[in-house]
Amino acid sequence: THEIKLSQMKTDFVSNVSHELRTPLSSIRVFGEFMRLGWVKDSSKVREYGEYIETESRRLTQLIDNILDFSRISSGHKLYQMECVSIENVIQTTLKTFEVLQKQKNFNISLELPAKNLPSMQIDPNAIAQALVNLIDNAIKYSGENKTITVQLAMIYGYVTIGVTDSGIGISRCEQAKIFDKFYRVGASGCTHIHDVKGSGLGLSIVKHIVDAHQGRVTIESTPGKGSKFIIHLPLTNWAVS
Repeated sequence: THEIKLSQMKTDFVSNVSHELRTPLSSIRVFGEFMRLGWVKDSSKVREYGEYIETESRRLTQLIDNILDFSRISSGHKLYQMECVSIENVIQTTLKTFEVLQKQKNFNISLELPAKNLPSMQIDPNAIAQALVNLIDNAIKYSGENKTITVQLAMIYGYVTIGVTDSGIGISRCEQAKIFDKFYRVGASGCTHIHDVKGSGLGLSIVKHIVDAHQGRVTIESTPGKGSKFIIHLPLTNWAVS
């Protein structure tokens, strides 16, 4: 039944989150201890360990943010602070947070901007940034060795769109209707064959809630074995400010 499946997904969620919390905490503790005890003398190693700590701290922060947001959404206490901002600046600032991770994980994020500057929009910049981070994190996790990710900003038919494209495993059609459900993780239905990929199962459901709150929608285009493209559509007519 649906209740049994949901209960099992909640159990898996607790197990996955426990693992996801322990892993970065262990890395931060170990590398921090090495540096505190003075066991690392080489300056390049100090820099490398510092970058690992920064990366794992970012990963931990993102996970905690998702858990807290999920709690607020579930209780109906999630609030959005709309501001008149440049969507281009929000995206560019968000992508800068991946610079260290790109060097460590050997992947590339390219940004494609429209030829003309877009008008400022009434959005919650932190929420839109979180949605973009969640989509990019997913692209990294499911892209295997070929981690080439493209973020594309455009204006199409009265919507400002933010697309995140990867060349990863793709998502089968039978799962595409479920991936925005809370706790759901790609591969849970057995339609998409993947190796064990950790995650909380909250990222995409939070993306959908954020986009819905902006009166927009999020769509997916995907072909198994060739990759996926997630697109956030924000209505320009409702939110543009002249």
